[in-house]
Amino acid sequence: MLQGLINFLSSPFTEIAILIVLLIAYFTIRKDPRLVVSGVRLLRILILVLIFFYLMFVWVSAIRPILSAISVFGMFIINLFMLYHLILARLERPYRDALTAMTREPERHELIHQVWHSGKRFYYFQYVWSSLFSGANPWHFLHNLATNRVRDDIKDSLRRYGVEQKMITIPLMAAYLKSQIVSDANMPGDFKDLINKAIDAFAKHPWIQEQGNAFLSLATERPEDLHYPEWMAKFEAQVRTSKSKNPD
Repeated sequence: MLQGLINFLSSPFTEIAILIVLLIAYFTIRKDPRLVVSGVRLLRILILVLIFFYLMFVWVSAIRPILSAISVFGMFIINLFMLYHLILARLERPYRDALTAMTREPERHELIHQVWHSGKRFYYFQYVWSSLFSGANPWHFLHNLATNRVRDDIKDSLRRYGVEQKMITIPLMAAYLKSQIVSDANMPGDFKDLINKAIDAFAKHPWIQEQGNAFLSLATERPEDLHYPEWMAKFEAQVRTSKSKNPD
């Protein structure tokens, strides 16, 4: 049975048919708008296809049997890489679905676990080859890289959702402060009532709501456009501190 499988895969016509099936499946999956389109990944696929056609040309024109065998083996290796990219695209889809579901219902903790599980699986598979040549422990390399990438994806998704859905507002900030007051067991009851009244007076004022929401939206969407004395003074102080710690 194994010999029959080897003979089947050793046929150049089999490799050509496998490549066509893999390309159709890959580009069908890549049409999914939920997936991130990577120009580098598409360029890599194009280079692999060109190399496959070159090997196919070598197989057709090769006079020596050994060259034909090497060409077919090269086609087989390229198909393995194509299969790898296809599996990678299939693993990315549940990860993006989990990110979208988490941004719609951030209060459901099970969605956060799903994001971490599917995200780590996706990034582990994506960078498994890089980990072998990283010069470090492959497991630690994959763990640290996947953790950082998933954390960044979560931050980006929540930030975009917050800006688009207007989640980052003065009323919601006030609600968060009140929830912190309720959970603070060391704060006296009279002081809690006083702080709650101050929060209500601040958050319910129409002018403060309008200007505060505009500030929060700008700070999350385009922080580089914020210009006022306190902000610039803080920025310049941070620059001076950074230069003092890292002198030329």
